[in-house]
Amino acid sequence: MSVSANAASAGHPVASPVEIPVVRPDDLGCLLYLPCHPESAAIARKLVTAALIAWSLDHLADVAELLVTELVANAAKHTGCSRISVSVDRQEASVWVGVRDSSRALPCHTEPTDEAESGYGLGLVECLSFRWGVDWAPFGKWVWFALRAATP
Repeated sequence: MSVSANAASAGHPVASPVEIPVVRPDDLGCLLYLPCHPESAAIARKLVTAALIAWSLDHLADVAELLVTELVANAAKHTGCSRISVSVDRQEASVWVGVRDSSRALPCHTEPTDEAESGYGLGLVECLSFRWGVDWAPFGKWVWFALRAATP
């Protein structure tokens, strides 16, 4: 399965369409580099879904899409980086999804007010994932979540 996505249609110039890697059932993971823009969340969702379908874990797609959207949005809004990495890895009993950016600043978990239109993202990640966290990487960090891989 290969899906093309074009961030230029979202208002950000891109030299060429971003090609979602083909994910096969025996692959253990996949990685994609994207511009650090909120619009990259749509491409990240396609990558996550392609991997989950290949691994017969498509029942996790809705939650994984929501959570990767939050991580990409946070990177785009708070880091000032120009590029992010999105990775999806199959582990023995879970699926690990991470977004790497070049910032060393830790994400802040806030308690939004009742009137707030934002600030719910990390709360969703915490509530809907099996685990989540931040790992330091050369030149930045990975913000990640894990979902249990058990089939329904």
